[in-house]
Amino acid sequence: METLDYGYRVYFGALLLLVGGGIFARLMYVRIRLLLAGRPEKRWDLLAERAGRLMKIAIGQRKMFKEPLSGVLHALTFWGFCILGIREVVLFANLFDPTFALPGFLHSIYDFSKDITEVVVLVAIGGFFYIRLVKQPARIHYSIEALVILGFIAGIMVTDLLYDGLHISSQAKANRAQASVYFAQIAHAPVGAALASLFHSTNLSATTLHWLGEVNFWLHLVIIIVFLNLLPVSKHFHVITALPNVFLSRLEPKGALSLIDNIEERIIAGENLGLGRVEDLSWKQTMDLYTCTECGRCEVNCPAWNTDKPLNPALIIKDLQAHLYDEAPRILAGGAAVAVAEGEVPPLIAGVNPDAIWACTTCRSCSEQCPVMIEHVDKIIDMRRHMVLNLNQFPPELKVTLNNLENKSNPWGISSAKRGAWAKKRDDVPDLKTNPNAEWLYFVGCAGAYDDRAKKVTEAVVKILNAGGVDFAIIGKKEKCSGDPARRMGHEYLFQEQATANIEQMNEAGVKKVIASCPHCFNTIKNEYPQLGGHFEVVHHTQLIWRLVREGKLDLKSAARMKITFHDSCYLGRYNDEYDAPREALKAVPGLELVEMERSKQTGMCCGAGGARMYMEEKIGTRVNQLRVEQAMETKPEAIVVSCPFCLTMVKDGLREKNIEGVETFDMAEVIADALVLAAPKPEAAVETPAAEPSAVPAAPKDD
Repeated sequence: METLDYGYRVYFGALLLLVGGGIFARLMYVRIRLLLAGRPEKRWDLLAERAGRLMKIAIGQRKMFKEPLSGVLHALTFWGFCILGIREVVLFANLFDPTFALPGFLHSIYDFSKDITEVVVLVAIGGFFYIRLVKQPARIHYSIEALVILGFIAGIMVTDLLYDGLHISSQAKANRAQASVYFAQIAHAPVGAALASLFHSTNLSATTLHWLGEVNFWLHLVIIIVFLNLLPVSKHFHVITALPNVFLSRLEPKGALSLIDNIEERIIAGENLGLGRVEDLSWKQTMDLYTCTECGRCEVNCPAWNTDKPLNPALIIKDLQAHLYDEAPRILAGGAAVAVAEGEVPPLIAGVNPDAIWACTTCRSCSEQCPVMIEHVDKIIDMRRHMVLNLNQFPPELKVTLNNLENKSNPWGISSAKRGAWAKKRDDVPDLKTNPNAEWLYFVGCAGAYDDRAKKVTEAVVKILNAGGVDFAIIGKKEKCSGDPARRMGHEYLFQEQATANIEQMNEAGVKKVIASCPHCFNTIKNEYPQLGGHFEVVHHTQLIWRLVREGKLDLKSAARMKITFHDSCYLGRYNDEYDAPREALKAVPGLELVEMERSKQTGMCCGAGGARMYMEEKIGTRVNQLRVEQAMETKPEAIVVSCPFCLTMVKDGLREKNIEGVETFDMAEVIADALVLAAPKPEAAVETPAAEPSAVPAAPKDD
């Protein structure tokens, strides 16, 4: 009977696997060839660290839980598929051996967990239908494809449960077993047993139940094969690529952009730099394009998109993906790239709105939210690099900024000789000449040296360093821009020129430890200078101040009662994971009430100045700083406290532009410096001198 009932499975099963598997193999062959056509990139090192990231982010679904409801539903579905994978292996094996099953006790344990898992996944799929069809959050766009895929997943669960129930019921009727006794024996499959009990109570014969079970068996396997073949040609390709994409994601510091080696020689040779055509994609960047889930998390958290700019991080990825697929036949055939006329934007960038490329503030909110570790900012900067270095195309206002950086080593074009002018009349700010063995170098930065408002922050930091007994010195007028603006604009050559000059000075002076007040300088010196031989211990002033407070080296008096909210700098927070130091130091000041904005810490919104946007006009949509100020004002603060000179300017301007009065803007260092209790200076010992004899000749004036 077994041969008669199941023998046909071998032939139809072989046909199903041959056709379905062949189509899938062909689709994957094309995708893999396209992937391997990308530029080489090393992503196979530090396997243990990569495995840990895979377990936390991909298997553990850590990033998904930033949105609790959809996160739980997705995690249950993903974990469910992990458990049910064993079931699929068993069912496909049953095509050729109907008696194949897991051995012994594993069979009972697994059947029980499998039944429960399928019900849980069905509940999760119901939740997804509710979110997409009823709740409809802004980040999720209506998609027939998504609904079809959800229907397929539900179909996989339902057909398997029905197959179990019908199979058990048909066996019971064929063997004329008492239903209660038989179903008690298979209680390890509770849902299947419950369905079997239901079918057993009908007038259907054992043969009818058997063939209904076979229909569900084949429907189940066909859905699996069709689903598998849809993956490489749909947004659900991430089902295949997400795990490897997370495993192979960057392990370098988040704040470090890739280095272009031998850049001067490559510019002279006329090489294609950055990302200007499909051939410039690395294989890992191609995998990123394959992996986008179109979940919209990057979109709804993007400050540019939320202020009506043309930048949509997900759309950038999808535009690049579409162009890659359009060019696939040429690439796989070994065809050369289409020649581009001088001054014409190449096809890859033409597929992306240039305004979108320049709207990016590089805040990394997109990458922070992305559950599959796609690197959006790196691709945008690579496109900027190509436009600046190869095409000489960039917003017109940046021409002045780049000229100023090149000629005066600061974005404003102020004389380099005036960089240390703020410290000239002070006797508490040593430089490396007067204190060559200083423990710390205080890297003041362009804003801290030139901008009148930021100079007050610099002076507050100096006051704190001296009060805390920190042995420090500054470079003075020979300090150059850290290079952050040039690099984020895409001018990699100018960045390397400025960074190398600073590194050489610092290495020659024997600098080991660096304090930076600007998070952009902090990030660049800490994470990007090592690419050029600059290895230093680098702290932001908020980190050092909190250390001094924690160690009892700063005596803080009670401040006037004030309600404050704290705005996170992207380059201190998301880039370097520092959220606690500024907050803890502020909490140490008696009298301050710190109230968090709804968007704070990892979900905090950019002020709008990062990615060299500080030096560009903002003509499209709402100004980002105005939206951020509106968010801050929801806490009804008396002051907004920041930790970055860019944020200080943008928040202050936002308050003025929104006509908000009575709300102050401070850097965290100013708040701490104002609360300092300074020790009284030690009186100098009086020195007795003999009275001078009166002279008939007046003393000559001293030379200044």
